[in-house]
Amino acid sequence: MKNRPCGGRISPRFHGLLTLAFLVLALLVGLAGIALKDALAAVLYGLMIAAGVPAIVYLFCGKCVCRGERCLMVFPGRLSMRLPPRKTDAYTRDDFAGILGTLVLLAAFPLCWLWQTKPLLVLFAVLGMAAHAEVLLVVCKACENRRCPVNRWFQKRRQPPFTRSRG
Repeated sequence: MKNRPCGGRISPRFHGLLTLAFLVLALLVGLAGIALKDALAAVLYGLMIAAGVPAIVYLFCGKCVCRGERCLMVFPGRLSMRLPPRKTDAYTRDDFAGILGTLVLLAAFPLCWLWQTKPLLVLFAVLGMAAHAEVLLVVCKACENRRCPVNRWFQKRRQPPFTRSRG
């Protein structure tokens, strides 16, 4: 077996790019599923993607300390550098509402049309779950954004039990 760089492990940046690929493919599958049934709804979903992706990047990546060159997903971090600046401060309820609302909208909108084309529905779900698994199992664990609540949850789990704060 060949020796891989990084001590035999695939780099977290590769997983970040793989996550991004899964997400983009899922959105394209959703768009294709809608387009097969309703062209106007597909245009609407395309506009939702065009507005939603930069909104998520602005709300989430805009506060990340890893934005720019240190971003594990590469492209969102670079895009966030071109958007209006934000303080790298704690995420607010409004940030979470915007991020989760946009994600739910982008995931839920195509379901009615995808339900009519079961193979595309399955592919959409598998790609979405694969992206989610990549984020939780690899990307978040390697990320340096200590203000992110998911990252903080992983940091707590890494501490020995007797050093965790109660509360």
